[in-house]
Amino acid sequence: MKFRLFFRFARYLKPYWGKETVLLLMMILSSVGTLASPYVLKIIIDTVFPSHDFVLLLEILFILLGINILRLVIGYFSDYLFEWVSNHITRDIRMDLFRHLMQLPVSFFDKNKAGDLVHRVDSEVNSIRSILTGTVVRLINSVCTIVGLAIMLCILNRQLFLVSMAVMPFIFLNTRRFQPKIQQTIKQSREKDADILSFLMERFANIKLIKSYVHQNLEQKNLLRHIREQIGLNLKNVRLRATTQNITMLFTMMVPLLILGMGGKSVMAGAMTVGALVAFIQYMNRIFDPFRNLMGLYFDAIRAAVSMQRIFDLMEIKPEDSDGAVTDIQMKQDIIFRNVHFKYDNTTVLNGLDFTFRYGKKYALAGGSGCGKSTLTALLCRFYHPQEGVIRIGDTDIRQINIHALRQRIAWVSQDNQLFHDSIEANIRYGRPDGLPDELVEAACQAGIAPHIESLPEKFNTRIGDRGAGLSGGQQQRMAIARAILKNADIIILDEATAALDSDSERNILEALCALYADKTMIIISHRLSTIRNVDEIVCLDKGTIVESGSHETLLQKKGFYFQLFKEQMD
Repeated sequence: MKFRLFFRFARYLKPYWGKETVLLLMMILSSVGTLASPYVLKIIIDTVFPSHDFVLLLEILFILLGINILRLVIGYFSDYLFEWVSNHITRDIRMDLFRHLMQLPVSFFDKNKAGDLVHRVDSEVNSIRSILTGTVVRLINSVCTIVGLAIMLCILNRQLFLVSMAVMPFIFLNTRRFQPKIQQTIKQSREKDADILSFLMERFANIKLIKSYVHQNLEQKNLLRHIREQIGLNLKNVRLRATTQNITMLFTMMVPLLILGMGGKSVMAGAMTVGALVAFIQYMNRIFDPFRNLMGLYFDAIRAAVSMQRIFDLMEIKPEDSDGAVTDIQMKQDIIFRNVHFKYDNTTVLNGLDFTFRYGKKYALAGGSGCGKSTLTALLCRFYHPQEGVIRIGDTDIRQINIHALRQRIAWVSQDNQLFHDSIEANIRYGRPDGLPDELVEAACQAGIAPHIESLPEKFNTRIGDRGAGLSGGQQQRMAIARAILKNADIIILDEATAALDSDSERNILEALCALYADKTMIIISHRLSTIRNVDEIVCLDKGTIVESGSHETLLQKKGFYFQLFKEQMD
């Protein structure tokens, strides 16, 4: 058991120590109430019944009733307090984990499944909430209860107590023996749970593809295979736990038999009263509950340790560097790429790229798929970092610019429109949350989405589905462009952002944006070359390098790389 994991999580308990202390005191009070009943039963059997004192019997029964009512009241408030603390601790862990994930580089999300990340933020955090909240409380309460019961058992009969405790070492040794196998099985089960969640998220996101290829039955078989593997791991865990618990039960079943044998002999010999023997058996039965709680706590700790490790595996990943010294960068400067090299894994994407984007000019990037167009803009946004070379804004290396300050000044729109399951207003306002209502409407008009919004019954309050469901591809792209317009950034990047529009609509939007951002730098990526002919300069890339650049007319006259691309499209 890696107890260091629990100590690392202890900081989440610190703000709630006061409430945890109150919870512990309430649980101890409830446990004290359980100590009274067996001894009162001894008094009734050995004293009240022989004396035939009915009044005394009623008094004792009313006292017992009061104790039980008090225990119920304490139980109610302790359950509420436990849930309150556990929910707030879960909130704190989940928020810290989410905050950390949001600071990780884009490359991390390229290599990790979304379902696994969601599983860690949700299920893994939930699996540790009980153990983290109640570990100390349950541990102290169980120990206090065991000590109290042990004292009462010693008072009643020390010899019987020592005999009954002789089986406890065997119980702990048995639990310890199976612990590594159980922990390994739980880890495998957690990973399989994450795999299933990733599988479901991926299939739901690609439901149109599945239906178009009529692969519903194939995906059902794939899911069934995952579930069978999950069931196998769960059953293996159940077998291990059941074996451990049954061996433990075997030892605990022997104790009452020993007590009845030895205690019965003492009663017959007059060395022990019937009431004392009954009370002893009552206490002995109750001492196994806290012992079982401790063993349950141990199994819970095993499960929690697996989840904690999976959470810490994420928390220990270094976030992207956002601490550049420059926070107030002057963006009205040229963007300079010098000898920029970049690889995805071992695949070269940009190979010694040199180019200067002049401030206020409009550029289009042209070239075949995989030539490095999108990568160029991703490097500018610092989603990735070049392995060699430098990117500057004016004389300032963008690595010296605070990453949040840099991205605040760039409006980036990709082909994947990245809309949220929220209202139209919330999606557009995401570009600038403090944007005025008039600015919101103006951005929608500039993007050409305002007429559609006005035709909807709830207009800007209309909610859209996941990833823009309920809107056409063109409407989704117009929404994303409206969001970028509202941001009012100094650099605008359109990465196939109008691919779903027809040629005329695309041309109209690009012309409107060029007029709107006459004093800003714009970089456009579009495979439809006929719509980018009016930009200031077209930059042609091939195999990660710039092969030629110039205006539409100039490049056509050269009859080089761009001419061939344009000719192929026209044909």
